[in-house]
Amino acid sequence: MRRVLAGGAAAAAVAAGGVVAVGGGEAPVRAAESTVARSTATVERRDLVDREDLDGTLGYADPGTLTAGVAGTLTKLREPGSTVTRGHSLYAVDGAPAAFLLYGELPAWRDFEPGMDDGEDVRQLERNLRALGHAPGRVDDEWDEDTTEAVERFQRAQGLDDDGTLSRGEVVFRPGAIRIGEAKAAVGDQLSPGRPVTDFSSTEQVVTVALDASRQRLAREGDRVRVTLPSGRTVNGRIEEVGTVATKRDDEVTIEVTISLRKGGGNLDQAPVDVGFAVERRKGVLAVPVKALLARQGGGYALELVDGRKVPVTPGLYADDMVEVEGAGLREGQRVVTAE
Repeated sequence: MRRVLAGGAAAAAVAAGGVVAVGGGEAPVRAAESTVARSTATVERRDLVDREDLDGTLGYADPGTLTAGVAGTLTKLREPGSTVTRGHSLYAVDGAPAAFLLYGELPAWRDFEPGMDDGEDVRQLERNLRALGHAPGRVDDEWDEDTTEAVERFQRAQGLDDDGTLSRGEVVFRPGAIRIGEAKAAVGDQLSPGRPVTDFSSTEQVVTVALDASRQRLAREGDRVRVTLPSGRTVNGRIEEVGTVATKRDDEVTIEVTISLRKGGGNLDQAPVDVGFAVERRKGVLAVPVKALLARQGGGYALELVDGRKVPVTPGLYADDMVEVEGAGLREGQRVVTAE
């Protein structure tokens, strides 16, 4: 267990500080006092979290594959890693832009045209037209003359024929901006409806962890985790989803844990990261750096105050080079001597 290892680290730190322990209640005596560098730290009241690092993968949320909606020759395809926002095309066919990205939860499951039946997809289209500066009048489920005129203005702005209709191949609905992934076709390829064109995802970076199903207690939705990126930089994350369906591979049964990041992890995709899950927590405890502990002969530890007094303490949780301590007369704000 990490706590046991941390205890060993504490003993090593004490040895590095050049401490010679003496018996009974006598204060430890520092060997070669004049040669030992002395620095100090403050007794803090803080939360401590002991973590266990597991392997994770940094990627992007909501992955998918874009398929062609029309037939023709692929003449332009966006580069992997590029971002596409509302109103911009995802690729070009026969020299004309195709698949304009619009925002919404509903997929484009039918063509948009005058006289079509009312529906929430019409409202979704009208919301996008308004956001792009082509006000369709009242935004509702009904396709009316104002809707047709707004579609025509949108088409003219995009260099399309302003016939007032939009086929399923001309618009693609996604919840927000998307990031282009690996290409599934090359410029010059012949497309037909349904052929894969490129992978894509949202622009939100997430970390996934294949967690051993027997250790599911480590991951609870809403818990905070610590993610160490390949660069060594550490960012905070939050567990967004804990899978309920287990996957078996090579006799290992795992569940997928999805983690959102408070700050981005750069432009990395499918990069290995370390994820620190909380194993044990202490809230509002007194804590000092581990290197402030002094070993006492016969067992136990003490802290040395800046005035030379020794305070016997009982260590608790070790985490992040800090240790929880309890001892008579010990209080928040006191300065203690630490080894450098």
